[in-house]
Amino acid sequence: MNAFLVALLILSLPYQNFGIGICKLSTEEDFNLASQVGFEWTRSGVAWAAIQINLWGYDFYWKEADEMVNSSIRHNITLLWTLAFTPWWCSSKENASYEDDDYYTYPPNNISEWYDFVKIIAERYKGKITAWEIWNEEDTGYFWKGSVEQFVELMRYAYMALKEVDENNTVVMGGLALGDPGVGGYNPHFLEQFLELGGGKYVDVYAFHVYGNTLSQRYSYMEETLKKYNESKPLWVTEFGASTYRGGYSQFGQAMYIISGLIKMKNMGIEKVMIYELRDSGTNVSNWDDNLGIFRADYTPKLAVYFIFIYLRLFYFGM
Repeated sequence: MNAFLVALLILSLPYQNFGIGICKLSTEEDFNLASQVGFEWTRSGVAWAAIQINLWGYDFYWKEADEMVNSSIRHNITLLWTLAFTPWWCSSKENASYEDDDYYTYPPNNISEWYDFVKIIAERYKGKITAWEIWNEEDTGYFWKGSVEQFVELMRYAYMALKEVDENNTVVMGGLALGDPGVGGYNPHFLEQFLELGGGKYVDVYAFHVYGNTLSQRYSYMEETLKKYNESKPLWVTEFGASTYRGGYSQFGQAMYIISGLIKMKNMGIEKVMIYELRDSGTNVSNWDDNLGIFRADYTPKLAVYFIFIYLRLFYFGM
């Protein structure tokens, strides 16, 4: 096993311009653990709907976001902040209520509210956050119930607001799910339609997600599609993981999946990879989503933690 792992690691040199992060850090303990493992990036954030929650949108609840940003600074972890999810009072869902379970997936009914929020949060964290991901898996109906045209508009206003605050802000298009047709309202032509409508003008970095044995297929699709539209911007993978739920990966399998995937993505030229996620989100061993963490829900480490720890110190830092 050790010889095989070392052989894989050697194939991945050198590491200039390659960043490795972890998803979903929220507490000081999360940031502390991530720092100890060696992560230099995190893809995290607080939903728009959780910050600007009241009917008229005048009050902002910054406590959670402020704590996350301050923790990231203390632990020298760079934030990729996800800007997403519409408050109920601004949702274009008909008769939206805060009691609904999907109001946040609809486009805002007034795009200026979105623009104002993006500009306010960018100004608040100017110099502290410089990379911003707009939405999440917008090619699925599960997270985006608007049209492609509406998403281009969303990107345009976010891009304008972020660049007005700091022209060096990096605007990342929300990571595409690239899932199977029919699953969660998946639109297999979303990226092409987005580019046909001129959406590329509002993107600095394109992103996609990887689960299972889909890396080569999804990377090829992204490369070919972007080339077709003369888009030569960087590619990031903003979710990448393997679940240790019953019937899924063993702990060793999860560890090897992550390490081998990092090597492949570095060699493909992907600039940033965000492993999903730091901790299990639940304790149901039969639930796929509950068991994606490299730590368990109680913060005890899985085998992947040790593999990643060694990987980062032998073949990442200082290269």
